[in-house]
Amino acid sequence: MFSRFLLFFPRSILCLVLTVLCSYAELMVYPAVPGLAESPHYRVRVRAAGTEVWQQAFAWETVCKIAAKDEDGYFEHLAGWSQTYVNFETSGAVEIEIERANGQRITSAAVHPKRKAASCAVKEGKVYVRLEHPSLVTVDIDGAMDTQDTGKGYQGPPIHAISLFANPPLRDKPKPTDPGVHVVKPGENPPTQGPWTTLYFLPGLHDVGLAYPLHAQRRYYIPGDAMVYGTFSQQRWDSGQQIRIFGHGTLSGARLQHPKYVRPVLSEKQHARYRPIEILGASDVAVEGLTIADSATHSLMLIGPHKADHPNEVKWVKIFTWRVNGDGINPFGNTLIEDCFLRTQDDSLYVNGLGIRRTVLWNDANGSSFVLSALPQLSGRTLVVEDCDVIYSRAKWHHWSGGRVFNMRGEGAGAAGAGVIFRNINIEDPRPTLQQFFLCNTVPAPYAKQSPRRGAGDVAGLRFQNISIAAPSVLGEPQILWGQPDARIRQLTIENLTLGGVPVVDPKFFQSNEWVDGLIMRRAMTPSK
Repeated sequence: MFSRFLLFFPRSILCLVLTVLCSYAELMVYPAVPGLAESPHYRVRVRAAGTEVWQQAFAWETVCKIAAKDEDGYFEHLAGWSQTYVNFETSGAVEIEIERANGQRITSAAVHPKRKAASCAVKEGKVYVRLEHPSLVTVDIDGAMDTQDTGKGYQGPPIHAISLFANPPLRDKPKPTDPGVHVVKPGENPPTQGPWTTLYFLPGLHDVGLAYPLHAQRRYYIPGDAMVYGTFSQQRWDSGQQIRIFGHGTLSGARLQHPKYVRPVLSEKQHARYRPIEILGASDVAVEGLTIADSATHSLMLIGPHKADHPNEVKWVKIFTWRVNGDGINPFGNTLIEDCFLRTQDDSLYVNGLGIRRTVLWNDANGSSFVLSALPQLSGRTLVVEDCDVIYSRAKWHHWSGGRVFNMRGEGAGAAGAGVIFRNINIEDPRPTLQQFFLCNTVPAPYAKQSPRRGAGDVAGLRFQNISIAAPSVLGEPQILWGQPDARIRQLTIENLTLGGVPVVDPKFFQSNEWVDGLIMRRAMTPSK
């Protein structure tokens, strides 16, 4: 009777009813996004571990567009590649079933990061993954990434990847009928002002255009069955406080040009309008749960100085980019990053802010996992980057200054490094294109035609603890530490470094010059915490 009763409800209302009902369960799977085509590559079902009832999860997809060379910034190397992803909420263990949408049998699968899955098995042509707790993972199907060199020289067919995003239950989730909530229906232009405190995008497709203005002390909610095209922006330094952008929906730049190719030519300030989220003067800002897909340029920038009592937080955010300048997150001085998943085609993370924890990183064409050129010089506190996983570190280039995992690349200026710790970093790519360490204050030949140089100021006191590298560069690239007379690399400490499971303590592991001194490499009896 109840199912027949539901047939008379409009679909949008039915989706809301199901969302509310499911929110009381251990597992919450969002329905399909009205008006959005599902991924043509995979189908996914989810169930709470130990139960028998499967729920169909909507399979989102973002695609690297096939464009003419140097048009709109899409990497020609990745033309036609796609990323399928599913978002759901769980407070406990779950089992996930993956099958190809065309019925073709899957023969092998592997979860990355490996340490986040309890099990992964192929049975009767389908993949079954068990996660014991909320986790953000990808599943490599039939060795598409694990058994191929997809970086420099790759000429194979497009690769269609899939990621599973088991998010923790989202706190303080609004209802459309709550006081202060203004609902936005698909096709409506959302208001920028009014007597509301929360803007709620109903299930379906929305387009807010370029630089939809955010306001202090407001919330913007995108549920897991809503897609919002466009960008969010706050360009006043006095109005970037207490903003929350949250939900398990997607903010997409797929309808936007890369600002470099817009005509007439844009100014640098106008470029900022194309960033999915940019907030000036950011303090007490939270971005939670959101997926940002096909960014036209830098994805998430919370710009502001360190304020000890008013930090920003970026948590459980997923980012997929396909274009030049498709960077991930720049925390500047005041942002904590936790439990995120970044697949970017330019740089993933700029190391600054309040810390980076439990984040998964993946590069295919152009970017570095951790950009070190913005390293701070800290006094009275530490900046810890910890428990992160670099699952793929690929590059379409060879002799150049980009790519890598830890990259200084001859940029920035001033004393830096003291108080900064990298701890428990797992680099598990079996076929990385380039080297993992490229700490170069001056970029040596043959990696840069014009030898970029960092400004004056030593990089000193930087620490690396418990760094696990699965495999060396497939191109045979050496690990490099390279200083310069007015910007030395000093007192660099590396504890518990392994390559292929073998401890590394010999300083000759690194290629270095005379402006690198005080390098300490050792095995600690007790892993650092």
